[in-house]
Amino acid sequence: MANIKDVARMAGVSIATVSRVLNDHPYVTKDKQEKVMAVMKELNYSVNGNAVKLSRGKTNTIGVIVPYNNNSCFDELINGILRKAHELHYQVLLLPSYYENVIESSYLTLLKKKTIDGILLTSHTLHHEQIQTLSEWGKIVCCEACPVPHIPSVYPDRYAAYIEVFNHLKNKGYEHIHFTSGRDVQSSPSTRLRIQAYQEIISEDYENQFFDQCFDYHDGKRIGEVMFQKSIIPDAIFTNGDEVAAGIIAAAQSHGYSYPRDFEIIGEENTPLSEILGFPSINYHMTSIGEQAVSLLLSEENTRIPVQHSLVFRAKAGASAPS
Repeated sequence: MANIKDVARMAGVSIATVSRVLNDHPYVTKDKQEKVMAVMKELNYSVNGNAVKLSRGKTNTIGVIVPYNNNSCFDELINGILRKAHELHYQVLLLPSYYENVIESSYLTLLKKKTIDGILLTSHTLHHEQIQTLSEWGKIVCCEACPVPHIPSVYPDRYAAYIEVFNHLKNKGYEHIHFTSGRDVQSSPSTRLRIQAYQEIISEDYENQFFDQCFDYHDGKRIGEVMFQKSIIPDAIFTNGDEVAAGIIAAAQSHGYSYPRDFEIIGEENTPLSEILGFPSINYHMTSIGEQAVSLLLSEENTRIPVQHSLVFRAKAGASAPS
C-alpha cells in the first residue's frame, strides 16, 4: 500500500508539499498540486483522515453523552444539537450511557485521546470531582444546571418551572396534590428540586404524595392504578412527562374516573400528547438549548445560560385517553 513518501518520490516533491496539498494549503503552485493529485490517483493513495484531522488540531466531531433516546425530552434536545452541528459542519457522535457512571467516565477519555473536539453532557451521574478532573482534557458543556465551577452550561431553569406549577395549583385551591419524577432523590438533582419546590409551596410532608421511577406511558398507568384502584383521588397531579400524564389519565378511565372532570393534571415536555388530551404542559425549549449548547461548545466562551420555560395551557374539552 502506497504511503506519503511514495507519493512525494514519484511526484518529485517533498513530503511537506504533499502534506500541504492534502491539507488544502494555499501556498502550493498549481502545477505541483496537479502532479501530486495525479500520482495519488495512480497509486490509489488513501488519505488517513484521522492523521489529517490531528494535523489540523481538530476533528470536526463532538460527542454527546445521553442516557437514552426513547424520551421526547432527549429527542428534542438531540434534534437541536444535530441541527446546529450540521449548520457548523460538525459531525455528532451519540454516546448512550444508560446512567452508568463507568460508561460516562470512559466516554470522557475521548477528549484525552483527541478523538473529539468537545463533549455535551445532557444528563448524567458523574460526580463533581469527576467532571472537574476530566474537563482538563477538553471542553465540556452541560445541558443542565451544573454546580461545578468553570464548567459552561445551557440549561432549563427547572426549579422556577416547579415553583410556577405548584403556585398555580395552590392558587386554584387544590389541596391534595400528587407529583411524579423519574430517577430517585439520591441520584437526580431535578428530583431533589421538584421535592424542594413542593415543600416550599405546598407542604413539608411529601412522601405519600410522591412517586418516582416514572419514565413513560406504562409507568403512568402503573402509578394511576395504585391511585385509582384504592380510590385515592388527588385534586391535581404534576407529572414529569406528558407520556406519564397520559398513562395516568388512561388508568383513571379504567376505574370510572376521568380528566378533567375528577382531577387536574400537568405534564412536562409540551408534546402533541398534551395537546390531544388537553392538559397543560411545561415547554423547556429543549431544541433551543441543544442549539445553544453546540454554539457554546465550539466557542471560546465559558458562561452559563439559563433558558426560561413556558407553561402551556390547553383547551380541555373532549379530552380522552389513548387506548
